[in-house]
Amino acid sequence: MELSRKFAQVDTSDFPDFDEYKNRLDMALWVLWIAKEKLGIRKLSAEQIASIITEVKEISTNTRSITYHLNKAGARIHTRKEAGEVYFEIMKPGKDHLISHAGEGSIKLFHFEPDKRFTSKRVLAKNVLDKLKGDLRIVDPYCGERTLDILKGIKNRTVKFLTQLDSLRDNERNRFLRELQDFKLENPNIEFRNYPHKDIHDRYMISSEFLVILGHSIKDLGAKESFAIILKKDTNKNIVEALVENFHRRWKQSSLL
Repeated sequence: MELSRKFAQVDTSDFPDFDEYKNRLDMALWVLWIAKEKLGIRKLSAEQIASIITEVKEISTNTRSITYHLNKAGARIHTRKEAGEVYFEIMKPGKDHLISHAGEGSIKLFHFEPDKRFTSKRVLAKNVLDKLKGDLRIVDPYCGERTLDILKGIKNRTVKFLTQLDSLRDNERNRFLRELQDFKLENPNIEFRNYPHKDIHDRYMISSEFLVILGHSIKDLGAKESFAIILKKDTNKNIVEALVENFHRRWKQSSLL
């Protein structure tokens, strides 16, 4: 009962909606993910998972069904036995599976509340940037030290970041450029270029699978109410192709920072 109460009260607004998943395996993985990331509970038994799905989400299931489906999960979970009881823990492939199957063909939205800079930075880094696969192309005309702080976790991927120094006040520009020189030494995979014209205003990211539209610059997320809209590329081809074309054109006109 205590575990079900915690699940009923936990805020999962920055995670895919449980109702997006229709099969028992995905439902069980979602429960394991929330338990691990939001409640700090690394492992659950099939009985606990079934109880949460039934009592909190009001979808009928049982321990046998959950056990059957989790036994087919492969590398998406880690199974351990303690005191005669079998426990399951979600692993990175399981999280990636849930992300890739969330809201297929639809829009996903992350909401950033005002005056929550730390929380917003963590959500953007862990729930957006970490989930984007392949090389990244980012357009954001306003950069700052917080931009670098959020990007530093991106490793082993090429990132092309297009910005506009004229958008910054002199003191902001000087601080950013000073920090950028140190940042580049530790993050050679991330290349910044300065676009000399004033026809970029939107903020977005393009990965191998998704287009992410940001309501505010990366450095300002959490200062005011904002959002990130995530669109699947294959269902928004016209928009993505136009943005990619514009990005390449502007990138060629830009100078290395």
